[in-house]
Amino acid sequence: MRQSLINLIFFSERRKELLLLLREEPRDIDTIKELLNVDAGSIQPHIQKMKDAQLLIEDKKVYRLSEIGNIIVENLKPFLSAIEVFEVNNDYWKTRDLTQIPDFLLERIDELGHCELLEPDVEHMLETPKSFMDNILSSKEVLTLVSYFHPESPSLYADLAEKGTRVTLCMTENVIVRLFSSFPDEAERLSKNENSKIFVCQKPSSIPSIVVTDRFLSLKLPENDGKLRDQLLISTEERALNWGRELFWHCMKVAEPVEAKTFFQVMAGRQSVCSNRSINTD
Repeated sequence: MRQSLINLIFFSERRKELLLLLREEPRDIDTIKELLNVDAGSIQPHIQKMKDAQLLIEDKKVYRLSEIGNIIVENLKPFLSAIEVFEVNNDYWKTRDLTQIPDFLLERIDELGHCELLEPDVEHMLETPKSFMDNILSSKEVLTLVSYFHPESPSLYADLAEKGTRVTLCMTENVIVRLFSSFPDEAERLSKNENSKIFVCQKPSSIPSIVVTDRFLSLKLPENDGKLRDQLLISTEERALNWGRELFWHCMKVAEPVEAKTFFQVMAGRQSVCSNRSINTD
């Protein structure tokens, strides 16, 4: 019986559509025809097959899911949604390393919904995509995990914090060193602003970047061979934002807050050690 139900549901796109439609609420035949854009002659055989399998019940010419049908469809929806996530950007997903995403989130990858893949052309390789900028500049709260340095980021996040956006930045140590050493003004603006919090990741992060706000989720994932391409996955669906927040706070379990004064002292100490080594070598 299990195999016949699989054949019944998955070998017909129309029957899948009908089951998902009735998941929302019971419908009469005229409403079904209108919403699925079909005529009675083409949809009635599918209805009859699912009635025979006891997936549908007809009551006063209104069709609804049976208890079995409801259980199947409740489990069917995330499965089909997960397939859709991968199919839309199939070339991207099949080359990505997903091992650093925790299992409890991989199991809910359908929550990403429709994702847009942003990839800059050759002439704009160093520019942040406009879609990303438009969304982040309109956000009220920004959570960012980053393990690589982008030269536009220091001023972007400092400007966001100064205009009132709540910013939480978690960076790997090499990124923080670059921020404080090469962009001291922006680092100071971020450190002193009450809207921004800076954290250092105590372990190397295998996820290049996560940006999640009240408007969008942005992910940059490494390829299977560890290489990093300048491609961003963007989703604006509410479930994707919640998924992204869970991923961000999962990664934050190995992060500690950064005290700017202490960090500058550490940096100065390192520079002093390097200078002494240089003198001794000479």
